[in-house]
Amino acid sequence: MAPSESAAETPTQVLPRGPGVLRFAVAGFCNALSTGFFYPFSLLFYVSLSGEELRTVGTVLTVTALAALPSLLLVGRIVDRVGPRPVLIASLVVRAGCFVSFVTFGGAAALAVGTLALAVSTRAEQTATPLVALQLAPEGQSSRWLALSRVVFNAGMGVGALIAGIFIVDSASGFALLGIANAVGVLCTAALYAVVPRTPRPAPSAGRVQTRARPWRDHRFLLIAVVNALLLVSALAVESGMPVYVLQELAMPTWTVGMLFAVNTGVLTVLQLPVSRVLDRHPPVRVLAFGGLTYLSLYAALLSAARTDGIVRMLLLVLGMVVYTLGELAVTQAALVLLTGLPPDSRKGAYLGFNQIFVGASTAVAPLLVTYSLAGSPPVLWWSLAGVSVVSTAVLLGTERRFGRGAPEGGAGGAP
Repeated sequence: MAPSESAAETPTQVLPRGPGVLRFAVAGFCNALSTGFFYPFSLLFYVSLSGEELRTVGTVLTVTALAALPSLLLVGRIVDRVGPRPVLIASLVVRAGCFVSFVTFGGAAALAVGTLALAVSTRAEQTATPLVALQLAPEGQSSRWLALSRVVFNAGMGVGALIAGIFIVDSASGFALLGIANAVGVLCTAALYAVVPRTPRPAPSAGRVQTRARPWRDHRFLLIAVVNALLLVSALAVESGMPVYVLQELAMPTWTVGMLFAVNTGVLTVLQLPVSRVLDRHPPVRVLAFGGLTYLSLYAALLSAARTDGIVRMLLLVLGMVVYTLGELAVTQAALVLLTGLPPDSRKGAYLGFNQIFVGASTAVAPLLVTYSLAGSPPVLWWSLAGVSVVSTAVLLGTERRFGRGAPEGGAGGAP
């Protein structure tokens, strides 16, 4: 989202340029395919292979997800020391080993050890992946490469979930096969990232290392990390809360939920790259602010749907989902550009590792917000999320001057 980006491209160019773009895309798709293949059946997978009750599994997953967060500061420092590619490949190998252990060992203790290692490796992977994209991206192409990483992620998740829904059998042997297939897919991803072209690491800027040594003291980065975490809570709440609300409160057919998520996935996959080109022309802080504000469209549609029926209700929900998804696209793109562009080059790993703490906290808070709201007064959930959007937008627009008129380039050492 820097001025140099638009100048470096032809008017009709949408796909990113640079060495290894196809191999990077295939690796990302393979990774997302494995995740999508596993994600819809994750709870059933853990319950079946561990032999533990659902409540025990849920408790273990929550505790290990939170316990993994402090380690992310160390993960970020390792990324800065050895580079993102080795960390990314190592995290994928560890992840594959976790799935083999789930298939091999049962019981709560083995589940806790495996899910803790899985949580750390997943967060390490999410820290390293955008930095690999930035290393590969030519000058002026960073936001396009970041957008590409989201395109292949959404496409892979959708295809993986579809394949799993068709082929997975609800049995111990079926879930064991799921675990082995996931491990194989993750190892294939690691091999694909290993053959992506290598790029020289940029020399650190000593001045910026001294002034921006600690991410929690960088107020601009901290602000973006907090706002991004709040909007992530909203997105996760929609993902888990909307199906319950649509089926139980609105009493709509079960296929409605699948259709709405298909609309979401389709818009994200098809429009991420072309829309990112348009978003590049605007300051990312403003894009993040107004992207979060468009979430209100879905909340309003869900609240209004209770007072309508038939085709009007359906059209209202579809329209709300389309506008919400465009906002989600803008939020994801702008947040990635800011979170990767604000840190100095030599500290990007530490900064993004620090950001993963907020991401992990969001994944822990969202289920609590959804379950307590839906168990009490379901409309409160959407009103609460609307408040998050309004407050986030107001804070971002009120502090936009602190980010300067220029937009941080994802591959630069930070905004001026």
